[in-house]
This record gives sequence, C-alpha cells and structure tokens, in this order.
Amino acid sequence: MLSIIIPTLNEEEYLPNLLDSIKKQSFKDYEIIVADAGSKDATVEIAKKYGCVVVPGGLPAKGRNEGAKHAKGDVLFFIDADTVLAEDFFEKSLEEFSARKME
Repeated sequence: MLSIIIPTLNEEEYLPNLLDSIKKQSFKDYEIIVADAGSKDATVEIAKKYGCVVVPGGLPAKGRNEGAKHAKGDVLFFIDADTVLAEDFFEKSLEEFSARKME
C-alpha cells in the first residue's frame, strides 16, 4: 500500500484539486493522510469529505513527520496541497522505483 501524506494549513482552495487528481488515478491501493497545522478554513472538512485520515500536523516538515507516524503503507509519498497529479502518476512512479530497486 502507498501512504500519501499531505501537510496542510488553510488549503481549502487547493486541496480539492489535488484530491480529485488522486481519486482519478488508476492505482487504487493507497491511503491519504492529511496532517493539518490548525487550519481556520474548510481544509479539514474537505479532507474528511474525501475520506482522508486527518491527524494533527505542523508546518511542512513537522506535518510530514506526523503524517508518517500514522502511515500504514510500505511506501510513503509526500505531496503539497497545491499540486495536481498527472494521469497514472502513482503507477508510473512505483514502476520507476521498482526498476531502480528503490522499494
């Protein structure tokens, strides 16, 4: 399983775009962990609506570390909320890791 970890702070504008692009991936063996640093907007509600696990975080490095503590996957993938993924991104990334024997 792949654990996708997203540190957030007031990302309601960007997070839905990222989560939509994740949901459109052909690769489906993943969990999404949102490590939130105390958002005052709808970030947490949006994350929960998409079925993400929400944990207390902190600004980027701390958020990544806190998310990793809760991860259940064999591979951890850290991504910022203002990113949109290309089609088959996870499948191609994992194939590349395997080809380079980085798993």
